[in-house]
Amino acid sequence: MPAIGGDGCSPGTMMPSWRMVKKLSPLVTDEVSSHYFCTCPSYMPRPIPNYLRVHREEAQSADPVKQEAYPGLSQISDAMKSLTGFGLALRDQRSSSQGKRMSQSHVSRGGKMARIELHAEEDRAVKTADDAALLEGMGNLAGGLEFLLAEIDKLRVAVRQRDAELATHIPVIARPTADHLADRLEAALASAVEVTGATSAGLYVLDDATSLLKLRASHNLPATRLLDPARPLEGALADLEALSGSVVVLEDTKLLPHWPCPEDVPAAVCIPVSTSTTPLGTLWVFADEHRNFSDRETNMLEIIAGKLAVDLERDQLIAEQRVSQKLSKQKAKIADRQKAQLPNVKPLVEGWDISAWTQQGKEMGGDFHDWAVIEDGKLAIFVGDAMDDHFDAVMTSTSLATAVKANCRMAHNAEVMLDRVNHTFWAASAGDHFASLAYAIFDPMLGTMDAGSCGHVQGFAFKHNSVRPLWGGSMPLGSGPEIAPELSSAMLQPGEAIALLSSGLVETLRNLDGKNWQTKFCDLVVRHLDLPTDRILRAVQERLGRAAISLPLDRTLMLVKRKEDI
Repeated sequence: MPAIGGDGCSPGTMMPSWRMVKKLSPLVTDEVSSHYFCTCPSYMPRPIPNYLRVHREEAQSADPVKQEAYPGLSQISDAMKSLTGFGLALRDQRSSSQGKRMSQSHVSRGGKMARIELHAEEDRAVKTADDAALLEGMGNLAGGLEFLLAEIDKLRVAVRQRDAELATHIPVIARPTADHLADRLEAALASAVEVTGATSAGLYVLDDATSLLKLRASHNLPATRLLDPARPLEGALADLEALSGSVVVLEDTKLLPHWPCPEDVPAAVCIPVSTSTTPLGTLWVFADEHRNFSDRETNMLEIIAGKLAVDLERDQLIAEQRVSQKLSKQKAKIADRQKAQLPNVKPLVEGWDISAWTQQGKEMGGDFHDWAVIEDGKLAIFVGDAMDDHFDAVMTSTSLATAVKANCRMAHNAEVMLDRVNHTFWAASAGDHFASLAYAIFDPMLGTMDAGSCGHVQGFAFKHNSVRPLWGGSMPLGSGPEIAPELSSAMLQPGEAIALLSSGLVETLRNLDGKNWQTKFCDLVVRHLDLPTDRILRAVQERLGRAAISLPLDRTLMLVKRKEDI
């Protein structure tokens, strides 16, 4: 900065000034003016006040082009006036009519009340009955026109709203273009330099934590600038002011050290880059001389900043769509894998009939069922229900099914089996995953059943003369290293059956039939108990399909029946 002479200014030195276009409250600082600004009419072409000048952004006034609110209405009025001597005029409610007003109607136009006024010429008066009839007919015509104009207003409002909605439908599946995003951003920055006559420009984008600003694209700046570390947003007063919705113009950066500029240049302007809801960063345009940026130039820069925001958001939406499509494919593969892991071939156990059905509430779920023939020809069945959502449910159910299959081949009873599975599940869990499991072992020769449950899987034994629940609720697997499962045993005679229901199926039946869901479900099974388990299962599915209630719940039903003696 040049030395200051005795009169307050160096001879031949003209002090530059700066301004800031601002959309929010003005900012004034006296510290800068007291140290750097002076007034000397002989050396300055225009006066500079002794305070930081902040200009509020004002809308540019322009002479509006007069357009008819309803094209053709004036022609109708002229034609009527030439034929009858009466004319029509559309006026705001507050405006006073000129001339002789004979009658009026109202119509809503653009959210304001307007009136259709029926006017007569100065020498036109109602003298005869024919004139009165004509006037009455003209009033009816004015009423009809009022209805038509009201309909036009409704259509205009609907079109305006529809166009605004269509403008938000950004295509996220776009045709690949030859220009990369970097090319488009640099082209926009080059346009910003060209329209303002500046020398260089840079686009600084916020990080996810909105604490740093990183240069992501530049024009006429050294290529090494892209390798520089991100600037902290804290202390970047010009960027903060721009991100709040202002346009900051620095005519002399040396005079404003507390408004730091990213580049060591004489003058610069900072423009906000944001969508309607999210600030993305700032656009800086740099000049190699002390200069002002006119309102026209700042307006053009705001338009370019809007284009930058659109390019950034468009590519972000396309990237998110690609990730979403990839995620959808992965979900579909996981769902197919889950279905493939369910057994589709019944075990060959003489004298016993087994059927099961598992339906996930969404693409993926946590329900599963399986069976196996273990040592001594005994039949083991189990129904699992992971108490998680989405991917967690898949991982929990997979882990649980693996633990069950790893232990079911060993000679054991239901209590020992549930204890072993819980130890495995507890050791592999982080402590925040839980699951329900019902496990039953059948002796095909004796017809005995040894069963147990942890969690919320329901079970019913259907005897010839009674139906009884196998157990109540208990703590789920994963609740702790030691559990106390609910145990049950039964002797099945030919024609008798066992049903296991997951918690999602129980909840569906409860929403369908209320408190009496157990009675209605058991009645349905009993009515079909003489049929194979496939037919019983189909009857339950049809009952669920006829219901209007559709809940996104995982549902599993397993039926085991001892066949009738032949």
